[in-house]
Amino acid sequence: MTTDYTVQKEAEKIFRDVLLRDDRLALPDLVKEVASRTTFDQAAISKPYIPCPLKFTESSSALWALISTFGNAIVKKRYGIDQSVVVNTDIASLFLMSSALVKVDGKGLQDPEISKRTMKFDLAKMLTEPWRRLSTNIYPTKDGRWYHTHGSMNADRVLTCLGLPLHDPENNEGEIIKRYCERVSQFDSDWLDIVENEHFQQAGTICLTPDEYLASPQGKAVANDPLFLLEQSSQDILPPVPWPETKSATFRPLEGIKIIDISRVIAAPTICKLAALFGATVVRISCDFQPDMGSLLVDGNLGKRDVTLNLKSPEGRKALEKLLEDADVILDGYRPGALQRLGFGPAYVHALARKRGKGIVYIRENCYGWSGPFAHRSGWQQISDCITGVSWLMGEFLGLKEPVVPLLPNSDYQTGIIGLLGILSALDKRAESGGNFLVSVSLNQFNSFLLSLGSYSPEIQESLRSQHSNLHLRHYDDMIQLVSKTLRSLFGAVPHLFQPKYFSSMPSNMGAGKDETLTFVGPVATFDTTKLCYDVGSCFLGTYQPVWP
Repeated sequence: MTTDYTVQKEAEKIFRDVLLRDDRLALPDLVKEVASRTTFDQAAISKPYIPCPLKFTESSSALWALISTFGNAIVKKRYGIDQSVVVNTDIASLFLMSSALVKVDGKGLQDPEISKRTMKFDLAKMLTEPWRRLSTNIYPTKDGRWYHTHGSMNADRVLTCLGLPLHDPENNEGEIIKRYCERVSQFDSDWLDIVENEHFQQAGTICLTPDEYLASPQGKAVANDPLFLLEQSSQDILPPVPWPETKSATFRPLEGIKIIDISRVIAAPTICKLAALFGATVVRISCDFQPDMGSLLVDGNLGKRDVTLNLKSPEGRKALEKLLEDADVILDGYRPGALQRLGFGPAYVHALARKRGKGIVYIRENCYGWSGPFAHRSGWQQISDCITGVSWLMGEFLGLKEPVVPLLPNSDYQTGIIGLLGILSALDKRAESGGNFLVSVSLNQFNSFLLSLGSYSPEIQESLRSQHSNLHLRHYDDMIQLVSKTLRSLFGAVPHLFQPKYFSSMPSNMGAGKDETLTFVGPVATFDTTKLCYDVGSCFLGTYQPVWP
């Protein structure tokens, strides 16, 4: 094994030599100045331990260093505080498993009492019926390729596309996987890609190698995109918006900022979860007649006030417009064009901002990126991992001749960090020059960044395989299997990663009719004076009224 390689050294290299020097990010001078006060905790585990060929821990740590440094610059502007910040690389890894590690009164999400509460949001039976759950997976095609079908939040469309029944009582997962393999192998990959995405409007992708992705029309279209795209509306003449005056005890960078979160499932919700950690007031707009992932809400709704609105109704649209009157940021995490069809796309929201005389930041997140032939397509973490080649690298790392989705929702969580970076940048520019802003992030933008960092050396990869010799993964392991198998392996190989001091707790309203103690992965960064924390705990749908506190 390469003896001089450490997680902390590589994270610092990515932070200082890659991120801080990326001119496309247009980082303010003050961010670069205070970067000297950002360090990495040398007491954390120094050698790689997540069983994958790519630098998950190092990239997460470096991105956390960047948002913490940007936040530190804003704290200096707002409060006149000059302080240091330390990034813990262990917690940067735990952050990538946040949703699986959360506990309610000491009970994990698999506890029957807790799962009973979360499963009520599974309106489309995506978790309770194995047949429907396994519609989201990698299967072989007729022409020798591999294809990731995706049931999304409701498997009806993909099952109809494949000519399979919408429901099946079979509970033997091996038999279900066999039937899916047999069915998908009757299609050529190109045909399946077109019919699933363009006819049935459902997510899915051919699994490409990194070189194939870079050579593809979509890969070429977004090849030069930075981590986030930031556009200032040229038609707006709006005054600067000073940072809010607050009486703070925690001195967080986003205190007093109001954010509307319209999103589901990890990547986009993580953007606003982090914004709440940095001090923002977040109102999440949910819909009680659409399916949601209740298990992901437990951690994903941290720091948010969940409000149920029907945006197809006049009452729901009116309530959202009322919230927009005082909002600083709105997050659109639905499939491209969905919010615009409901009447709340960037053009209209920015027009409302011009009408009130105060600019707003509109941030949107998708899978493929915001240009190219696939920009309009629906997509998820697994889809991005498969099209960009990350899944093929994972399969090769395991010694297989097949793609395997990476063992954690890494691209989801790290896209969440990038989204917060985009918000910090846009709000900083709004405070300096005024105007409306559009921030665009995507899973593919992150995965392109991750791949650009290169793979671990052969020596490190072999050490990781030895460390996790009992970890056996295949193309047909879905995210539930991947995460559970990986956590078991990590608990066995690096039990000291899961230290109690790395977790935080606070009261939360999780549907029991009383507050319970929610335990969750704590902040990755620690400041001298600023205290990253949440103002409210987590909650389920419709816990709050549609008003700002």
